[in-house]
Amino acid sequence: MPIAYDATRLLLGPLSLTPRGIDRVDLAYARHFFEHSTEDCCAILPTAWGTRTFSRERVLRGLTRLEELWAENRQPAIDGAWTSLAPTIQAGKSSWYLPSNGALTLTARMTALLKATGIGLGEDAVASLGRDTVYVNVGQVGLTVPFLLRWLNRRPDIRPLFMLHDVIPLETPEYVAPHAVKAHATMVDQTARYAAGLIVTTRTAQKAIETELERRGAKALPTLALPLPVPSIFRGAPDPDPTLTGVPYFVICGAVELRKNHLLLLEVWKRLYRKHGPATPHLVIAGAKGWQGDLILDRLRRSGQVSDYIHVLHGLSTPALKRLISGARALLMPSFIEGFGLPVVEAAVLGTPVIASDIPAHREVGHPGTTFVDPIDGPGWEAAIAALLSGEPRRLAPSPGYAELTWSDYFSSLSHFIHTILTDQAART
Repeated sequence: MPIAYDATRLLLGPLSLTPRGIDRVDLAYARHFFEHSTEDCCAILPTAWGTRTFSRERVLRGLTRLEELWAENRQPAIDGAWTSLAPTIQAGKSSWYLPSNGALTLTARMTALLKATGIGLGEDAVASLGRDTVYVNVGQVGLTVPFLLRWLNRRPDIRPLFMLHDVIPLETPEYVAPHAVKAHATMVDQTARYAAGLIVTTRTAQKAIETELERRGAKALPTLALPLPVPSIFRGAPDPDPTLTGVPYFVICGAVELRKNHLLLLEVWKRLYRKHGPATPHLVIAGAKGWQGDLILDRLRRSGQVSDYIHVLHGLSTPALKRLISGARALLMPSFIEGFGLPVVEAAVLGTPVIASDIPAHREVGHPGTTFVDPIDGPGWEAAIAALLSGEPRRLAPSPGYAELTWSDYFSSLSHFIHTILTDQAART
């Protein structure tokens, strides 16, 4: 079962200081296929000379360098985002850590990745791929640029397998940039045209994606609906910072954009400040700027005295994120819409209480002990947060069977799914 894995998003990885959720999934898939899988695997990349294939060895060198550039495994003690946060919470002062890449830094990061992989032209994908190769695209970059998939027209025997995380821009275009709406429409168009199979993360996302495919007159696709596994680090014991013991804080994780509903929490924190004054809990916002992020950050900065209790940071490593969530009174997830919502699961696995918006995706993936509140119910959010302020920090009790899927289990199911697609299509031909 030869695999051609699209590594375009990973090649562009150095353009970001830290990975987004989709980047982490892409990285996990690439690690599986190129490091752990016994299948015949190569990487697919668009180049000036057309779509080319590259060897397993070069990809592995690139993945190692990319993880170093992202500093994914950096410990909290040397994580600039974390070390900027803890002292300011202790001192009762606001902190903002939003580093950005300059043009020279971006060039240096991209050069570092290319040096690690080695410069080479690879081989022509159309000519070199074996018959009935499975082309896997998780990063979605090629799906938004139709030109990058045209090579598939010359190889109708190739079996394209795409992952679509959601179609949120098509469901709620008011929460995203206009170009995102167009990009997602193109992704669904290309899926309808080329896909032999589809991977989704929730039944909620699957239903929305299938609705969009039906609108385009697409045939029903074989679909694997499988939740994303929690990174193994979150399955270990909680790791709260002892210096923050007794300092109540709450966390919201994810891009700073309208869809995530940060401004609801700002209004809640204003009410909390009026009631509690110096005893107001801290709110830690962990995430990069998304669409309209500057507008949201400006509102947070200019919120008067309550801003002393608001902290914004971007670039946390995974160990530092675990520490942040471990010590929180609760993870807050007031999003208007989600396709999955991995922080909800990560926090629950650590035993950190979760207050999440009452939306289908959160209901599907949430721990039984999750507190669900309507995303426009400000008083409801205030009450749920206030309930966790008194007394000692609370922990979620383990729930048998909850979020037990490992990456090994996940890829075993994926392998079976791919074999089923190949077997079914072979039977039809």
